[in-house]
Amino acid sequence: MESLAQLELCQRLYKLHFQLLLLFQSYCKLIGQVHEVSSMPELLNMSRELSDLKKHLKEATAAIAADPLYSEGAWSEPTFTSTEAAIQSMLECLKNNELGKALRQIRECRSLWPNDIFGSSSDDEVQTLLNIYFRHQTLGQTGTYALVGSNQSLTEICTKLMELNMEIRDMIRRAQSYRVLTTFLPDSSVSGTSL
Repeated sequence: MESLAQLELCQRLYKLHFQLLLLFQSYCKLIGQVHEVSSMPELLNMSRELSDLKKHLKEATAAIAADPLYSEGAWSEPTFTSTEAAIQSMLECLKNNELGKALRQIRECRSLWPNDIFGSSSDDEVQTLLNIYFRHQTLGQTGTYALVGSNQSLTEICTKLMELNMEIRDMIRRAQSYRVLTTFLPDSSVSGTSL
């Protein structure tokens, strides 16, 4: 009875995984359609600008993490009087390529205003800075978009999900065939009779 419940659980897991695969494929198609629409002249594509900024912010994050002299309180940053002043300061840092300073400022703002526009300490600092930058670069504009990421990584993920789905399906089939075999095996507790 227990093996039957385990088999049913595996089948449900397979169905759930297959639905996840379908959802991910739909997401990939949506991203593909957005890329197609990006050629329209009415739209402003900020994808390259934000991708470059993301790359440089990640490098700055790694540099800060590798710097033995850096510690949370080591840099004397002015305490901001408002979120607007903090945002303007961060935007200036991003525009002037002072990325380490922008990262330090977002950390300070998170301690001053937790769970505000600056996010919480568990949120990705780079993504938060990208969101702030994009939001303020596009104020009052319509038709501006940005896709940050790689089509290649989506394709790789989709391929891995499909391979995993096939493996799960094969395991379920083997488990079902094992169940069928054990159903037809003679019970060893029954004594044999001869004719």
